[in-house]
Amino acid sequence: MTTHPVLMASAAALLLSACAAPPGRTALPADHPAQVALDAHRALTAEHAPAAQAPTATPPAASDTEPARPLSADDAVRLALRRSPALTALVAQSEAQAAEARAQARPGLLSLSLTRLRRGEASELERSLGIGLMDLFTWPWRSAAADRQIAAGQQALAVQVLGHVQAVRQQWVRAVAAQQRQAYQGDVLTAAKTSAELARRMQAAGHFSHAQAAQQAVGEVEAQLAHNQARQAAQRERESLVRLIGLQGEEARALQLPDRLPTLPTQPAWTPDSLAEAARARRLDTRLAEARWQASRSDGESGALRSLVDIEGELQRNQASGEPAQRGAGLQIRLASIDFGAARRQASRETERAALARWQQTTLVAESTLRERWSDYLATLDTARQATEGLQPLRQRLLGERLKQYNGMLIGPFELLAEARAHTGAVLTALDAQREFWLADAALNAAIDGLDTTPAALQATPASGNTAEAGH
Repeated sequence: MTTHPVLMASAAALLLSACAAPPGRTALPADHPAQVALDAHRALTAEHAPAAQAPTATPPAASDTEPARPLSADDAVRLALRRSPALTALVAQSEAQAAEARAQARPGLLSLSLTRLRRGEASELERSLGIGLMDLFTWPWRSAAADRQIAAGQQALAVQVLGHVQAVRQQWVRAVAAQQRQAYQGDVLTAAKTSAELARRMQAAGHFSHAQAAQQAVGEVEAQLAHNQARQAAQRERESLVRLIGLQGEEARALQLPDRLPTLPTQPAWTPDSLAEAARARRLDTRLAEARWQASRSDGESGALRSLVDIEGELQRNQASGEPAQRGAGLQIRLASIDFGAARRQASRETERAALARWQQTTLVAESTLRERWSDYLATLDTARQATEGLQPLRQRLLGERLKQYNGMLIGPFELLAEARAHTGAVLTALDAQREFWLADAALNAAIDGLDTTPAALQATPASGNTAEAGH
C-alpha cells in the first residue's frame, strides 16, 4: 500500500510526542518527614505483607509484633506505619488514581472500521484504519498535566499519611496520660477507703459523730466515682490508640504503655527563627495548594486546543465485486462545540483562578495558625512547669509539715487526710498540665508540617479536566 501524507504525519506526531513527554516529578524531597513516613510505610508493608488477603482472626506471627515492652511514641508510629489498614488503603487508592491518570493521558490506538454491503449478487467491502491526530498532537501537554495531577495527588497522600502519624502521637499522649491518671486515682481511692474505715471505727468507739463519719464516707464514694471514670477514660483512649495503630486480637490486649509521660523540656524545643525555617522547609498545605494550582493550569493548557477542534486521519480501501480496489486517505475535522470551546476555556481559567486564590488563602491561614500554635506551646509549657515545679512541690512540703504536726499530736488524722486530698488535687492538676503541654507540642509539629491549616475546600482533589479525557 502506498504511504500517504496522513500516515506520515501521524507517525511523525507519534515520535515527537513520545520524545517530548516529560518525565515524572518527585512531589517532595526525599528527606521530608512526610516522604520519609510514606517510604517507611511502603517498605514495611512490602516486607511484612507480601500479598493482599482477607483479614482473619488469627494474629500475626511473633516475629511481626513489637517486643514485649512499654510502647513509646516512636514505636507506636512505626507500628502504625506497618500495620494500619487505613494507611494501606490510602496508599493503594492513591496509586490507583495515579495509574488511571497516566492511562487517560495517553492517546488511543488505531481504530479499525469494516463495512460490507450487498446489492443483488454484487458485494462491496469497505475497510478504514484511523487514528486521532489531536490525541497525538496534544500528548505532551496531556502528559505534563497528568504528571502535575499525580504530583498533587502524591502531596495529598503525604498530608494524609503524616496526619495519621501525628494523630498516633497525639493519641499516644492521651492514652499514657489517661493511664497515669487512672493509676493515681487508684492510690487516692485507697487513701479514701482508709479514711472512711478509720471514721467508721471512731464512730463505733463513740469518738465521732454521724456527720463526721458521713463526711469521710462521701469522700470514699467520690474517690470511687473518680476512679471509675478514670478507668473508663483510660480504656477509651487506649482503644482509640489501638484502632489508629491497627492492632487486633491478642496484640491489642497485650499492648503495654509507659507508666508516665516524658519529662518536661527545660527549654522550648524551638526558637522563633528555627520555627519559621522549619515551617518553610516542611509545610505541606502550601505545597499541596501550589501543586493543585499547577495541575489546574496545566489542565487548561492541555485542553485549550482540544476545546476548539478535533481531528482524525484515516486510510481507506474499498473493494467491490468485479471492480478494482479503491485506496485513499481521509481527514475528519470536527468542532468540539457550537461556541468553539469558549465555555470550556472560561471554565478552565476560572478553575485556575480559584486554585490560585486557595493557595493564597492557605498561605495566609498557615502563618496565622503557626503563630497561634507557638503561643499555645509556650503557654502550656509555662503552665506545666508551674504545676510540676511550683504547685506540686509546695503541696508536698505542706503535706510533710502536716505529717510532722500529726506525729507531734498537734493535729488529728483527718486534718492530715484533708491536706492529703489537697495534695491529690495538685498532683492531678500537674498531670493535666503535662498532658496539655505534650498535646500542644504535637499540635505545633502538625502546624509546622501544615496538617491542620488546609481549608476544607482544598481537601478534595480538583477535577482532572481535559486530562481525564480518554483518547480515541
